[in-house]
Amino acid sequence: MNRKLVAIMILLILVPLLVYVAWLYVKFTPNETPPSGGPVCNLNTGLNYTTIQAGIDAKETLDGHTIFVKKGVYREHVVANKSVSLIGENRTTTVIDGNGTGTDIHVTADRVVVEGFTVRNGSTGIYLYSANSSLVVGNDVVFNDDAILVYYSSDFTVYQNVAGNNSGRGILVSNSRNFTVSNNLVYGNGMYGLNTNSSANGLIKQNDAHENSYDGIGLFDSSNCTITENDVKDNPSFGIMVDSSGDSLIFRNNVVNNYFRASDVNLSNKWDNGVEGNYWSDYGGVDSNHDGIGDSAQIIYGSIQDNRPLMGIFYSFNTSIGYHVNVISNSTVGEFVFFEPNSTLEISVSNSSATQSF
Repeated sequence: MNRKLVAIMILLILVPLLVYVAWLYVKFTPNETPPSGGPVCNLNTGLNYTTIQAGIDAKETLDGHTIFVKKGVYREHVVANKSVSLIGENRTTTVIDGNGTGTDIHVTADRVVVEGFTVRNGSTGIYLYSANSSLVVGNDVVFNDDAILVYYSSDFTVYQNVAGNNSGRGILVSNSRNFTVSNNLVYGNGMYGLNTNSSANGLIKQNDAHENSYDGIGLFDSSNCTITENDVKDNPSFGIMVDSSGDSLIFRNNVVNNYFRASDVNLSNKWDNGVEGNYWSDYGGVDSNHDGIGDSAQIIYGSIQDNRPLMGIFYSFNTSIGYHVNVISNSTVGEFVFFEPNSTLEISVSNSSATQSF
């Protein structure tokens, strides 16, 4: 048998085998990066689109699918009426611009994720209406009339967003239940920072609400909410305002340099958890036993008071091995290190004094 014939036979055997291997790779290897093509891609189908709305509206896009949006400026008004995840490539360079009118992102379905966008220049940046079990995370919602509004929804989370420099409201939760609003930066808004209205069973935690024209954080006609570990500072009206609301717990917040520290008239609300209250920058009491808790109460209004006011700013840290550590200090905590071998803490502070409290 000559060499040419042998070579042909080998090719006849190898080519089908290579095609089969390639098919297996495509079939069973996950597509970790969006395929080339249009700027909007359905990661489940691999189809590309020129606009975000076209990607949502496509008949091939089903509930549970992920729409990946490459960086760029998208001048459109997006309606998420399917249970999809809208994921921007980069929160600072993937921009949805409302062109001065309308709602930039309007969510009307359950189980929607909105993540990784700058949302600007609309009447409302992100609006959830009857959007249960949805997630708004990691967005910069700026220079709109209102930033983030949630109405008639439950079991949702608004997490790690920036709601800043909007002419109206920062974050509003209205007529909703069982929600978490946490780790958001809410600043420079023309009305209030972070408010609830006619809502219940909410956790408002570790937000920074500063320099909003009305109150920093407010509860209105709401109940069974917890406000904790927030920084509420430099608001020209109230720091924390509670109106027509009851059965809520407000503790471990840093209330600093607001025009009015707080307001409340409902005795069913608690401004400490029996162990710790809040830090008030204008608190005038003393701490004779240096336990970090003031000896006298901080009056909120009339007989409503914080019975366990903190003598220093409240800080909260998570260690790399899963421990959660809280620190109260009237110095500025700049760095926190936990040494597992000998279970010791190293805390770097500035502005310390001989009478500082931890």
